[in-house]
Amino acid sequence: MSDLTIIEIVEADIIDSTIKVGSGCEWRGKGKEPQWNNPKSTKAYDHIIRHHGAKLNPTNLQGRASSTKKDQGQWLNDQDWLQAEKLMPKYYGYYIIKFNRPIGRVYHDDGRISENVVYAEIGRNSDGTIKYAYPIVEPKTNYK
Repeated sequence: MSDLTIIEIVEADIIDSTIKVGSGCEWRGKGKEPQWNNPKSTKAYDHIIRHHGAKLNPTNLQGRASSTKKDQGQWLNDQDWLQAEKLMPKYYGYYIIKFNRPIGRVYHDDGRISENVVYAEIGRNSDGTIKYAYPIVEPKTNYK
């Protein structure tokens, strides 16, 4: 079974469904098109790399969770956020995606760590780039 068949969109809040954006779509942003297939592309994935990437020191994430009183998700593998960008809807909006396999961990403000989480919360900008994307323990919705 390919990864394409084990990912589902759990929740979607599409802000603009009139123009398709993101990888595989006409680039509508400023300057050169992002390198969608490069997990180190700061134009496409800056927030993830700086705040939720696999190579970040866990101490930094735990410290940010403690100081902000907000959970901090960390991806286990850079390829997963590339896959999420490809598979999520090609519209400006906010999404919760479920990978039916572990994609990350979440640091909590009380020092706990939730391992092997399968959900990610992702925001796509109006030009298709990723505003934010991080693993979460579970969606804050009524259905799972």
